[in-house]
Amino acid sequence: MKGCIFILLCLSSNFCVAQILPPSGATLNYNQIMFEHPKIAGADEYLVEVDAGEPVGSYHKPFHFFKRDSSTATILGNFEFGRTYVWQYSGIKNGKVFATHGGYTFKIANNAYADDKNYRVRLLINDSAANAGGLITLDNERVIIDRNGNFVWFMPQDTTMRVIKNKAGLPDNMVSDLRVTPQGTITVINHFRAQELDLNGKILWAVPKQVKNGTTIINGNPLYNHCFKKLSTGDYMVIDGLRRLKKVGGSNSTDTLKTTVNDEIIEEFDHSGNLVWSWNSANYFDSLEWTDIVQHKADSGMLDPTPGGHMNAFDVDEKNGFVYASLRNVSRLIKIDKQSGKVICSWGENMKFNGSPNANGFFSKQHETTLLRDGNIAVYNNDLRPINNNGIGHRSSSVVIFTQPSQSSNSSIAWSFECRLDSNNNLSNRGGSVDEMNNGNLLVGMGMVNKIFEITLDKRIVWSAVIERSNPYDNSWMPCPSFKVHYASSLYPCYFTVQTTTDTLPQGTPSFYLKIFNCGTEPDAYLINITSPSGDYMEPHATTYLAPGKSTNFAVVPNKKIAPNSTIEISIQSKTNPDFKRTVYVYYTM
Repeated sequence: MKGCIFILLCLSSNFCVAQILPPSGATLNYNQIMFEHPKIAGADEYLVEVDAGEPVGSYHKPFHFFKRDSSTATILGNFEFGRTYVWQYSGIKNGKVFATHGGYTFKIANNAYADDKNYRVRLLINDSAANAGGLITLDNERVIIDRNGNFVWFMPQDTTMRVIKNKAGLPDNMVSDLRVTPQGTITVINHFRAQELDLNGKILWAVPKQVKNGTTIINGNPLYNHCFKKLSTGDYMVIDGLRRLKKVGGSNSTDTLKTTVNDEIIEEFDHSGNLVWSWNSANYFDSLEWTDIVQHKADSGMLDPTPGGHMNAFDVDEKNGFVYASLRNVSRLIKIDKQSGKVICSWGENMKFNGSPNANGFFSKQHETTLLRDGNIAVYNNDLRPINNNGIGHRSSSVVIFTQPSQSSNSSIAWSFECRLDSNNNLSNRGGSVDEMNNGNLLVGMGMVNKIFEITLDKRIVWSAVIERSNPYDNSWMPCPSFKVHYASSLYPCYFTVQTTTDTLPQGTPSFYLKIFNCGTEPDAYLINITSPSGDYMEPHATTYLAPGKSTNFAVVPNKKIAPNSTIEISIQSKTNPDFKRTVYVYYTM
């Protein structure tokens, strides 16, 4: 028996084990980079070093970066946009560096949105000991920033980035609801098209241009807007808009008029683009409410005055099968049962639940609806109501968290915070977002007010900033708002590598250890599947969740005598991203 030889290979097109990342000659649109390299035999650790590829005198930030890691992948960041770098990796054994490989060059591209001469994030508070750290997405600016206000990623400009008018009469250069998914991809509504991108800006998935429900095209002229999310199942959910002519009641019961109204449709697609679920607001409002909606003039915060509920956000309770949606024009939040399509609870102005007032006066002209981990609901309350009956003055916008009703009690406000951050205007007429972060804090984007802040539940602000852009006419800085902002722990929430304890097993020792490293910034679990021609090894095994930066050893032991000259395949799959697989092949020869 000569032993077993282990070769690390890859079955996924997106992630490979024995590869060089970034490859030599790469141009990147981000400066937080996962460096990955092959295993070096005999190494206990690895050293990754990055140096300037240009004269060092032209650099503003550090030009020598290095990091030691026991995995073959490690994250480095804070590189300058528009610069060229060269990197190498080495093995470390007993504290000594050996076997250096490298000379791989890469460039961080430049972009108008990630240029601090055009845009800046001015920090006001940065309590790094109390805030959640990580990154923040700014959708209007098409960038992701770190907590020091530095640009980390920008959305590459495509050929459709131009200001034109679509059938709705709205500019077609809008980018909104930019997010980093748990899988490490980017979702965004780009020119009213919902797209999933990789970090380089390559489109991985896009919502279909036309979706047929039976024989009826339900969105022949899609206007995807406001909210787009990738679900844990791998499906995608988005808000679609559909305009139609509708007869509604006039000023008295005998009058009718025909007018254009907006229907909002929540649509769920699978990865193949098939429509698997939808809900249409046209079936929710009755004739009396449609009449009321049409007769009420749109408020000053509306870009599009077409009558409708103006759905601007949703969230999904995937476990229990509910969708929560925000209808701005009627100051209402609804809870939809996915199976029946019925609205089973409503919150807002003049609403009732089981015959009792439910959340009347909690919010007005709200934006965002966030289902929190404890089951409560958070909204960004634009709150355009006048302060007094004379219509004089306005409130500041606020964050409101309220409970869900029970059989014995109505909803109640559990927590609220008025966003009166300074003496300037703190009232946003549209936009805004609320994210619950891993540490329990809330990340709040104030919409058309160019302010972002992180707040603890005891109402202490631990991070805040304003977004500004340059005024080309007088070299001053002016406010630059974001429609929504979202939190991400990094550009690599899900990433792992695999190593074996040895490449060649001693004769007569068919067992070995597999080591899995969680190189991402979120917890993850892994499914280990071992196959061989004669079924010599155990059944599939699921690991427990592994914290970021941690590793786990797994003993691979045959359950019977190994057949000679057979190939054993060990596949490791991420639970967060089932498409992310690493595979080890073991060739066992006599």
